[in-house]
Amino acid sequence: MTPATTTLRRLPLPACDPPYDDEVGMPATARSSAPAGASVQGTLALAFVLPSGFPAVPDPPPVPAPPDLRLVRPADADEALDDVEFGPQPTPRAALPEPRTWAGRFVQAVVEVLAGDRPASQLVRWTTTEVYDDVACRITPGGRPGSAVPARAVVRSVHVTEPADGVAEVAALVRRGVRVTAVALRLEGMDGRWQCTALELG
Repeated sequence: MTPATTTLRRLPLPACDPPYDDEVGMPATARSSAPAGASVQGTLALAFVLPSGFPAVPDPPPVPAPPDLRLVRPADADEALDDVEFGPQPTPRAALPEPRTWAGRFVQAVVEVLAGDRPASQLVRWTTTEVYDDVACRITPGGRPGSAVPARAVVRSVHVTEPADGVAEVAALVRRGVRVTAVALRLEGMDGRWQCTALELG
């Protein structure tokens, strides 16, 4: 007699991110523009799908055609070509994900890295070398075996201003147990994604 088999089905997960403190009482549609079940790809909750269905981290933009080197002085020709082909390409705001949601996830990732709950290497793609080195120097070692588990840090509010196209300045409050600290950062659109170019930890 053949045993009965059960067919497994894959169902999308509902959105489960809790609201920030300053969003309590707001309808869920006003808190986030990202569709349910499309918030995480891989291990870092910074790669997600935009409402249009396109990934928030698109393929790198096409490299523009190099300048006509006949119009450039020979001494500057190689440098001009390097800037066009290999230099970072600014990305306009319209081609980037919503900064408040993205910044909240980024700050949460940073505090988890600082607590030793997440590898620092997951921040490489989203930070400049200077910011990454600063965060890596501040990482605290994990708790000793048998010690009490510290309270998990949680981002409680995020406020964003956009002083220029493709630039976002962020202030966030992070709560760990009864302690509340502030985090300030600057995001710039670069090569098709937000990149943290400055970070201040309270």
